[in-house]
Amino acid sequence: MKKFVRGIGICALAFGLAACGGDEEAAPEEPVASEEPAEGEQEMDSFIDTSDIPDVIAIVNGEEVDREIYVSTLEQEAMQLAMQGIDVDSEEGAAYLDQVKDQVLDRIINSILVTHAANEEGIEATEEEIDMGVTDLMAQFGLESEEQLQELLEAQGVDMEELRSDVAENVKSNKYVEQKVAEIEVSEEEIQAFYDEAIAAMPETEEAELPSLDEVRGEIEQQLQMEKLLSNLREESDVTVNV
Repeated sequence: MKKFVRGIGICALAFGLAACGGDEEAAPEEPVASEEPAEGEQEMDSFIDTSDIPDVIAIVNGEEVDREIYVSTLEQEAMQLAMQGIDVDSEEGAAYLDQVKDQVLDRIINSILVTHAANEEGIEATEEEIDMGVTDLMAQFGLESEEQLQELLEAQGVDMEELRSDVAENVKSNKYVEQKVAEIEVSEEEIQAFYDEAIAAMPETEEAELPSLDEVRGEIEQQLQMEKLLSNLREESDVTVNV
């Protein structure tokens, strides 16, 4: 699967349910090929050492996961960090990057696990759903015509057939997630414990600014459901991590 679409799947796979990391930053856009890299992108190479990342970063149920999407996502995360004014050479920046590496790897593996599970369940994507997915993708990249989309695909080495195939996988994965999380029960005790832990981890602020449990109950329940789903998939799968 091409990195252009695989990355979209990783970010869009209802990890919008925030299951993979709580208050993570909004998912970055996929890199678009350009003739000359931006200045910030050139600087990234100087402090992200990817030389020790193997060609195959993981094997998930027999599927080898190459390093390309992992490295490109790490570079984007590091760029965002630098844009926030955090010195990645500092102790704080290095610690953050280490955390991001684990989060990115988990997102990739989770995306593949859900894709596999959706296919095993026989979930299908209609042509209309795929068309809608392509349209959403164009909107995400600010594209106004199929010609512009075709140009972007060519720059990434992807053809339209591959794009539609991968969009179909994303549609099926999202369907699977929606079906399965609805079947997972979360206790009031689990919701309360999650809320208490999250509030305790927040920086000191005025009490009035903190959301009440009732205000975030639905989000917490969704997150716990997703975490349970992914945990179950991990337990049932054969995952080997090489990084």
